[in-house]
Amino acid sequence: MLHRFKWTIAVLAGLILLFFLLPVIRFPSDYATVLTDRHHHLLGAHIARDEQWRFPPGDSVPDKFTKALLLFEDEYFFQHPGINPVSLLRASWSNLKSRRIVSGGSTLTMQVVRLARPAPRNLLHKTKEMVLALRLEAALSKDSLLAVYAAHAPFGGNTVGLEAAAWRYFNRPPHQLTWAETALLAVLPNAPALMHPGRSRDQLLKKRNTLLQKIHTRGHLSPLELQLALLEPLPEAPGPMPHLAPHLLDRQIVRNPGVQQQLTIDTDLQRLAAQVVERHSRRLQSNEIYNAAALIASVETGEVLAYVGNSQGPHKDKGYQVDIIRSPRSSGSVLKPFLYAFALKDGQILPATLLPDIPTYYRGFTPQNYQRQFDGAVPAHQALSRSLNIPFVRLLNDYDGSRFIKNLHETGFTTIHQPYSHYGLSLILGGCETTLWDLAGSYASLSRTLQHYVNENSRYRLGDFRPLQLEKQETPKKPDLLLPYPTVLNASSIYFTLKAMTGVQRPPEESGWEHFSSSRQMAWKTGTSYGFRDAWAVGVTPEYVIAVWAGNASGEGRPGIVGGLAAGPLLFELFGLLPPTSPLAIPYDDLLQIPVCAQSGYRAGPHCTPVEQQFIPITTKKTAPCPYHQLVHLTANGLYRSSLAQEPAGTLLSKSFFILPPVMEWYYRRFHPEYPTLPPLKPGMENTDTGPTMDLIYPPAHTTVFVPRNLSGERSRIVISAVHRQENAAIHWHLNGQYLGRTQQNHDMEILPHPGPNTLTLIDEAGQRLVRSFRGAEEPNREH
Repeated sequence: MLHRFKWTIAVLAGLILLFFLLPVIRFPSDYATVLTDRHHHLLGAHIARDEQWRFPPGDSVPDKFTKALLLFEDEYFFQHPGINPVSLLRASWSNLKSRRIVSGGSTLTMQVVRLARPAPRNLLHKTKEMVLALRLEAALSKDSLLAVYAAHAPFGGNTVGLEAAAWRYFNRPPHQLTWAETALLAVLPNAPALMHPGRSRDQLLKKRNTLLQKIHTRGHLSPLELQLALLEPLPEAPGPMPHLAPHLLDRQIVRNPGVQQQLTIDTDLQRLAAQVVERHSRRLQSNEIYNAAALIASVETGEVLAYVGNSQGPHKDKGYQVDIIRSPRSSGSVLKPFLYAFALKDGQILPATLLPDIPTYYRGFTPQNYQRQFDGAVPAHQALSRSLNIPFVRLLNDYDGSRFIKNLHETGFTTIHQPYSHYGLSLILGGCETTLWDLAGSYASLSRTLQHYVNENSRYRLGDFRPLQLEKQETPKKPDLLLPYPTVLNASSIYFTLKAMTGVQRPPEESGWEHFSSSRQMAWKTGTSYGFRDAWAVGVTPEYVIAVWAGNASGEGRPGIVGGLAAGPLLFELFGLLPPTSPLAIPYDDLLQIPVCAQSGYRAGPHCTPVEQQFIPITTKKTAPCPYHQLVHLTANGLYRSSLAQEPAGTLLSKSFFILPPVMEWYYRRFHPEYPTLPPLKPGMENTDTGPTMDLIYPPAHTTVFVPRNLSGERSRIVISAVHRQENAAIHWHLNGQYLGRTQQNHDMEILPHPGPNTLTLIDEAGQRLVRSFRGAEEPNREH
């Protein structure tokens, strides 16, 4: 007896072991590629490789669908272990009476097994289903089983799973469906062919309504709700999936196909932004400008809220499939604010420091301002807000280009791979490439650093300079370490940079915005690449960053591809979609108030007048004093300049004068009629205290001047220019010791330099001399 008992125990143990060794059923892992937004709304999807709309399984099923499904398929789902003996007996009796199979008695768990392992409906396979159902119940929780069923049930045609069915039939997620819609999807897997639009669907409607009556009986629907639900029509043929972020979907298909990815995108803002970009792009197409892109992100989190990779259109060959946001393009002027900020941080300039804006030549590179004019000297913040090229080329030359490239890497620009020698001074005018992604991320980092400094008791967060974030994080990011010093840029340098950018002239339709109390402030910058190929505009507030681009994906230039005209209006139209923003925070703890020369913008020197108390970044407290104010000694009548060395003591008047170098002065005076003219030297006196009285605009010192040839092949003369402080002064010109002639007021002279070294000598009527050496060379032959 004991021996038989042991054998029985052994057999049972073996059967139990064999049971648990049975493989748990597995479904094919071939799913559609799915993108959802921050609220789990569908942005777009791409069909699975087997051409089925099958979404990856979710971790839960809407409560409404669970109630409807169990009332229709398996009321005792939560009570049975995978098989329901009562249902099996009832089904067997019905089949015997009808002498055919009219009911299977399957539980929902058995249906899951059948979905994974389709087989003929006979006794052998039914037995296998029951065993595997028991095994499946032992491996998964009831909620997990419901999720598996909902993800793999057939819903007609090539639609598989509740999520795909809800979007294809109702264009909404499952948790937003009505009771009528939910009931339809609950009964549909039982007879998915009835959903075909070409067949009579009265039977499907009857099934749905019967289930709705049952839902009402169980107390989930009121009588009025039941009446309204019964009136809802069945959907027509399946509709298209949402297609709100096509470029992000294409990227996901390449990087991670068959996966459902939640993004930080906000569906409503994404839809509106796409409409704005499309509308703006259609306006530009009349000028053969076919592409536009836009990006909107949160400054605080860095999360991307709208991502319009490119506009769409009827022209198949215009590159609409290109994701412009990730495509490197010539940067234009969008890097100027970073040079301005780093020059402030390093104490090279103050916000209002005068920068030279004069004809400039660097070894064959001749930068020009967009308006093709020269201001002579312009405050640094105005040079930024007006995006003047020459002051920033000269500033980069003084700052050190290699150091600036290192700075750009620290702020988040990832596409500037070459050393400075590869780009040269054109780096600041678009000689390098960047992306909308990097651009928006770097500008967001500026605003984020400033906000955190003000809000964190004058401390900096370690990770404030970081890329944008597109994929939604399941767990909140841990707060960054707080530091007493900046890791990249200090708060005051950022503040003055953004403040200068608020002064950028807005598009014509935005003119006068500052006169309205409801208007919102935004720091913004435009950029235009060489050859009018790329138009940029980026704007930042304490809450949001917006970056836009307009142009042709092919790189074809057009005269209208200008940042302020092609991109600026789009930027402000997108800005109008956002909620009200906060004013720019002021980092008082990182500011220092000092006397500043009101005319030059430098620290006030001993002879500066007038002087203003201004806030400057703390890091610039050791900048040089004003170099332009000088104490000038005049004769008693004030008509002539003299010197203490040449006049008796007590006979001279001493007066402070604002004196710019001659070339800067000549251009500056045209826009500043209040600029005081320096009195001439007293006859017979030498100029010993106010610097040179004249200068050459061209050629620069120690440069090579190419002499062109005319159509007949003969060497042509070149025109050189000079300026003199005295408006009516005369200059005598000599080239290599040979007298060329005399000029007055307009000091231009034609010369024919020799090949090799040349010496140009200028002498004014007071005997002041200017000597300039340069090399002459023949222009290289050009084949036509």
